[in-house]
Amino acid sequence: MGALAHYIEQAGIATTHVSLVREHSEKIKPPRALWCPFELGRPFGAPNAPEFQKRVLKEILQLLERTDGPILEDFPDSPPDAGEVDTEGWACPVNFGQGQKEVSVDDDPLGALTQEMDRLRSWYDLAVKEQKGRTTVGISEVPLDQLTKYLVGFVNDPEIEQPRSDLPRHQMLKLAVDEHKAYYFESASAQPGKATDVDVANWFYGDTIIGKILLKLNETCNKTDDEVLKMMSNRRIIPTHQQHLKN
Repeated sequence: MGALAHYIEQAGIATTHVSLVREHSEKIKPPRALWCPFELGRPFGAPNAPEFQKRVLKEILQLLERTDGPILEDFPDSPPDAGEVDTEGWACPVNFGQGQKEVSVDDDPLGALTQEMDRLRSWYDLAVKEQKGRTTVGISEVPLDQLTKYLVGFVNDPEIEQPRSDLPRHQMLKLAVDEHKAYYFESASAQPGKATDVDVANWFYGDTIIGKILLKLNETCNKTDDEVLKMMSNRRIIPTHQQHLKN
């Protein structure tokens, strides 16, 4: 949108927009943009927060009063947080007895991640049912279990064979990350309570096995000689609002 804004401005129409990836806007230098530290797909922050969204919209529109571009202003606040969420209850409520032995992510990362995803399966199935069969899992056209093996294997071997050879490596990796994020976020949407997108993101990146693996994946990308993978390690795998986890 930042690049398109230059052409629209040349036609005599003033533009302003939300930037969710600050690095892009810094390079493209749009006439006017407001960088917001929100989740991708949430340009106005959290859902069901009309007063907060109105603030964001006013900040964006106020940029139209300025002609000293290129302008890139920072929105000062994060989306409203509903408070601490009880993620301990985010598991299948049916009691199956003692169940499986806990798999250690240090000893067996693939086994630990598979176990975690299996425990979320009932919630994911419920989410799909509530959405009348709609889901964003599957856009890569690769079975999720194959993507899981690929992600875990990539951590130690970026040259690992790809599930799809027709895609560039960085695109295959991004699809694998996005597929897992979709599975977890959709699973969380079916669980009790009214968690905000911030709550779910904090849980996903900070409290799960997949979060631990993504942190290691981010380190792997940063250490490669592939400039595109290095760029992905800069807030493409771990978003801006979760960068503190890398320390």
